[in-house]
Amino acid sequence: MDAFHVLENTEYSIMRMKINSGVYGSSSEIIDGKTKKRKLKKEASDIELRPFYLYVVFPRDSSEVTVNKGMFLFQNEGIYGIKTITTEYMQKFFSENFGITLSCRTISPDLFMRKIVTMESIKKLILIKNLNSFDAADNSHFGYGKEVRTIANLTFGAASWEALQRKFFHFMGNRFNLFEFEQQEYDTLKLNVSIGGRERTIDLHNLENLSIIEGIPSEIQLADGHPDLEKLDEHMAKVAREYLSEMVLEI
Repeated sequence: MDAFHVLENTEYSIMRMKINSGVYGSSSEIIDGKTKKRKLKKEASDIELRPFYLYVVFPRDSSEVTVNKGMFLFQNEGIYGIKTITTEYMQKFFSENFGITLSCRTISPDLFMRKIVTMESIKKLILIKNLNSFDAADNSHFGYGKEVRTIANLTFGAASWEALQRKFFHFMGNRFNLFEFEQQEYDTLKLNVSIGGRERTIDLHNLENLSIIEGIPSEIQLADGHPDLEKLDEHMAKVAREYLSEMVLEI
């Protein structure tokens, strides 16, 4: 891990860290994307290191709030990322050295819904109804099945989208809430959405450990594919302010 850089103002301090990550264990060939000719051969013991940036946000205390929460903002690159392995190492470090547990949770499911689940991003509704027989004997071992309904190719007007959003928020509000759709009630609602060019399926009753993924503006990327750090810092500070405005900073 390289030396870190700190951004500060009256609301927060943000620590930016560079983490080099890679894997080994299998050989491969590296070819020129234009000519298709082989340039290098990667041996099983070779590691292809990729740089990733982690931003740790420390909100400042105010006259009203003594802060005991913060934020991690992890950079992903396509299918590659460092969130899981980094938080696992952090949890081990804090446990072994200080006897405390590092707990990571979704910052704000409401903000996630407003920013990520939009008319343009949503692709499918997956509605699930657990069916139970009135005969207790039917349910004693394997249950009585479930009904799964998938609705795709969705189109919305402004009024219908607002009504659907209200139903989403109601369903998210309590894990025992049911989702009503076309005069039917469903126990489980999953949304298939496109985020940054990738599709994800989100269970609205299981948002607690969901990672919020946002696209980074294209103008931040340099010719070599890596970010312009000054522009990335500005973007991450903007993202941090948006989430801090929604966070409950006390436990």
